[in-house]
Amino acid sequence: MKYLKSSYLFLSLGIFFLLVPGAGCEEGQVQRVIHLEDGVDFRMGTIVGKRLVHPEMGAKRLTFNYAESRPGDEFPQHVHDSSDDTFLVLQGEADVRQGDSLRRLPAGHAAFVPSGEIHGTITRGTGKALLISFQCPPDLRLYTGARDSSRAGAEPPKGVITPGAVRLIEFGNKDGFFVHPGMGSERVAVAHRRLEPGGWFAAELPASGEGMLFVWKGSVSVEHASRTYPVPERSLFFAVDSGKVTVANSTSQPAVVIQIQSPPGSAR
Repeated sequence: MKYLKSSYLFLSLGIFFLLVPGAGCEEGQVQRVIHLEDGVDFRMGTIVGKRLVHPEMGAKRLTFNYAESRPGDEFPQHVHDSSDDTFLVLQGEADVRQGDSLRRLPAGHAAFVPSGEIHGTITRGTGKALLISFQCPPDLRLYTGARDSSRAGAEPPKGVITPGAVRLIEFGNKDGFFVHPGMGSERVAVAHRRLEPGGWFAAELPASGEGMLFVWKGSVSVEHASRTYPVPERSLFFAVDSGKVTVANSTSQPAVVIQIQSPPGSAR
């Protein structure tokens, strides 16, 4: 079946995205620009997050969650039965909690949590914290409240706490992948990219998978199949079966991009 060579705008479940089925895109390929204000709220404990990429809008391999919190706020301990969880502290600081164990995670650091491991966070410091997270594959029960062990009558999370299994990683000083198969991640790869004005990089988003580019600072343009997608600050580019894209900073200010992809491909 051939696609019509034109562009369409879709509004789906509160997510406004750009889907271009023609103009050089092959059947099955999807590119979407998703803005923070279009996220759907969900609550865990005392923290209200936003889900931007999730199964209800078509994602099969990845989710993307964004949460702001204040000191003392807690994302209760929980378990993803068959999903690996990765979360990044972009601003402020938090403790990674496992049972009675607390480990500090300041801005520019991430935690990689294999499936089955009990984990949660408590916001620390003196100001607002900002975290992003992604589960691979998606865990829909996170959004229904079924994972919230702080709810009245809820059972404690059923999982394990394996010493050394939850990896804390500094990424703010890196330019490239910091979560990848070489450090034990078989389902997802994550990179930190800093682009100076005029800078660019080629992202090998999986040709048979899903990829995301979250713009934390500044703004960038993403080029794919002769089309350009502007992605402003705190927005993301979501792609399915897209392959190679080019990410460029044509502004006068530096930009910071978090690249996420599943499967990891050749990332290392």
